[in-house]
Amino acid sequence: MASTSLRERRFAANQTVFRRANERLSRVSAGSPSADTRYVCECGDALCTELVQLLRAEYEHVRSRATWFLIALGHELLGGGAEQVVETHEHYQVVEKHGAAGAVAEATATRGSPDAR
Repeated sequence: MASTSLRERRFAANQTVFRRANERLSRVSAGSPSADTRYVCECGDALCTELVQLLRAEYEHVRSRATWFLIALGHELLGGGAEQVVETHEHYQVVEKHGAAGAVAEATATRGSPDAR
């Protein structure tokens, strides 16, 4: 069980790196809520380079919760219960982190309410 928890934390740490990169991209597109911006997939795969195009308002919705992450379609973790797909859209999905991974997500979030569940 400890190795699963460690693995979940490692995936969550990878995802927070991608989330920080997307926060920088978001600041660049801050002038227009209708602007399309390409964001980095925030899946747990450290080698993933897929980009996902969203409107700024869509991105802000994902950032409204500290435990939510933006991923490309099909990039969710399978098994383990560390995350659950909470929304599926035409070009992307939103996953919510749970357990040890959720704790890492909340601890490293720069915005988004962990209580907004």
